[in-house]
Parts: sequence; structure tokens; C-alpha cells
Amino acid sequence: MFAPEKSLVSPRISRVAEEVAAGSHEAVDELWKEVAEKGSPLREQVGDDPSKTLVTFLWRDPGETENVLVFFYSVPEGSDPRDFGMRRIPDTDVWYASYFLPSHLRTTYLYSVNDSLRPFTSYADVVSRVPTYRPDPLNPVEHTILGQEGGMRVSVLELPDAPEQPWNIKRRGVPKGSTRMQTIESRILGTQHHVSVYTPPGYDTSGEPYHVFVLFDGWAYYNFADITTVLDNLVYVGRIPPYVLVMHSNADQRTRALELPCHRPFVDFLNDELMPWVHENHHITDDPARTVVGGSCFGGLAAAYAAFTSPERFGNVISQSGSFWWPEKDHAECEQEWLTRQFEHHPRLPIRFSLEIGSLEEAIVDYDPMTAHRTFHNVLRAKGYEVDFSEYMGGHDLICWRGSMVDRLLSFHPKQKETAR
Repeated sequence: MFAPEKSLVSPRISRVAEEVAAGSHEAVDELWKEVAEKGSPLREQVGDDPSKTLVTFLWRDPGETENVLVFFYSVPEGSDPRDFGMRRIPDTDVWYASYFLPSHLRTTYLYSVNDSLRPFTSYADVVSRVPTYRPDPLNPVEHTILGQEGGMRVSVLELPDAPEQPWNIKRRGVPKGSTRMQTIESRILGTQHHVSVYTPPGYDTSGEPYHVFVLFDGWAYYNFADITTVLDNLVYVGRIPPYVLVMHSNADQRTRALELPCHRPFVDFLNDELMPWVHENHHITDDPARTVVGGSCFGGLAAAYAAFTSPERFGNVISQSGSFWWPEKDHAECEQEWLTRQFEHHPRLPIRFSLEIGSLEEAIVDYDPMTAHRTFHNVLRAKGYEVDFSEYMGGHDLICWRGSMVDRLLSFHPKQKETAR
């Protein structure tokens, strides 16, 4: 996580502050005019190091602003919210926070205005506050990352050298697959599930059954990550075989938090309800070696658990910043990093893994995702599993996962990987 450079003020903000101190407020009007034209945050090159960019986040006080906090990649890290606070230019409506950030960073962020400043006490406490945060109203680039109840919009910051994400862009002349959504009522779980199934261009039920990819948090991947466009593009240039993509979404965040983390009834739902329905209605393989299950955060954990309990169905796992730290410390039934211990003490299964985590993912209150993720990776390698592992520049953030998903898919088709850039 980043913290504001308390001893540093951007040259642009310094000029405004100096003119205000001299009795002129015209510089403030000029600043807001510039922001209206170019958007926020401000980006400045300070010093001789092109690998760092000075980024200044802004808030225009509509009145009665007591504090403004900047939180990166949707979920704040650390225990004291005051660490992420903005400062105000005295006698103005300008609030700001400056950061030196890697010039190849891509991230999302949110503001908390008039925050309670109550220290975070647990991961659950962190997550419970996220819905009260808001995107940057001065930044025109924002996305919705949740489609369920409590859907949330986030602001996007892309610095000059951020890795390109060309496969997420629709290309002229590339045939497009078809997507249909279905709502499934689970008898096993007693909950509702939104399932969208993508079939590739030229889908034909008379030939060889298709590879299948089951992806959790499917709504976010479909809308924010343009995952079907990724598949269209990769298939068109021959980087991967055609896949039928099954995008699963829980009805709401509370249900997601219950069903995705190593929940055996959810795997029963996959095996006894969802996958039989997909097989009945689509021409897909039953070969686990050609079946991928994947997701991010709790979805990555759920994918690994589904393969662990059902290797005869799921032979390939994609995990993007999987929550292998689970459960929290006060969980009554399971030790922390529970799934890692299961793989450690169980004979090796016929599963391949493609794992990644952001290099900026630091400890959040009572757990350390980076350490837990590396431990999971090391246990798999020690057991002899085939594992593709990567640490990308960024945080716990779908804006990164949307691009790196390409590498995760290609790791299962290595002959094509080096050309898909």
C-alpha cells in the first residue's frame, strides 16, 4: 500500500499554495479549470528518475469536508485510516495527497470522505466499510466492479508505462462468440446463482467437445475484464483452443463470502447441479485435463478447493490473488491457510496450477496475502505439482487481473504463450 508523501508537495500544488498565501485566489480557479479539462489525478515528472511519477489526488470541497482518505485497489491496507489522508490548502476548497508511484502502475482507487477514522480491527471490518467509499468525481475514468447487490464503482489510474492490455479490446474483423445468461436456483445451497455461458465463434455441436472454463465472479470478469473479448481474440489468432466459458456469480456479497471459501456444499452444487446442467445444454468435454476452474480472491481459493475435492472433474486451476490466507484468525473450525495444509498432507493430485499475486499486496490487519500465497506455491512445488507462478506490478485489483488473465490461460497452452503479447 502507498502512503502520501507528507514532506512532499507537487510543484503544481505548491504554486497554487504560494499564490493563495500572497492573497490571490485566481490560481485555484485555474487549477480547477485545468482539472475539468484534463481530469484528476495530476501527473508530474519530478527529478531524473523516469521510473517514478508524482501523482496528486484531488478533492474539491463542496463544504463541510472534515477529512478525505485515498484507498488503493478497492480495499485499504493497514490499521490506521489516518495514514491515507489528504491535506487542504488553507483558505481554499483544494484537498490533495501526493504520491511517488511506479510509472508502470495500473490501479483502481476510492475516496472516503468524512471518514470515522476508526482503526480497522479485522479483514471483515475492512470489507464492511468499502461500500461507503466513492470514486473520484474529478476522474472521468471509472468502472463498476460488482454487479450484485451493493455494486460498486471505482476510479482508474493508468500511468504512462503501465503494461498494455491489447487482448481486452474488441478488434475489427474478429468473429465474436455468443453469451446467454441463466438464473439457477440451487436445491443444495438454497441460494440463487447467475450463470452466463459463452460459446465461441463457429460453435458446433457435431465435432469434438469443447474445452470448458468455469470462472467465479463472472459478472465482473464479463463487464470489467471483457473476458469474452479476450477469448475471441486469442482463439482468432490461434493462441488457445476454443473454450465454452461458464461465468458464475453469487447473488450478493454476503452469499459469496459464505459459499466460495472452501465450502463443501458449494462444490456439491458445482458437481451435482451446475456442471450437469452445462453438459446437458452445451457440447463440452468431461476430460479434467481440458477443464479449467478459476477466479480471483475468494474465487481463486474456491477454484483450488474445487479441484482438490473433485480432481476427476477440474484438472486446471487459475487463481488471481487467491485468498489462501483463509480463514481469519478467529475462525472456530479451521486453522489459517487451511487449504494449503490440505494439499501439503494429501498425495499429489492430477491438477495443474496457474497462480499470480500483486507485488503490492501487503498485510491487511490480521493476515498477509503475499506470504500465504507464496507458501501455497511452495507447498505445491514441493509436492511435485505443475505450477506457473507470477507476481505482477499492482495490488488486489481487477484492473490488473483483466490483463494478466491472458498469461494465466496461456500457461496451459505454452507453445503459444511467447507470441501472445
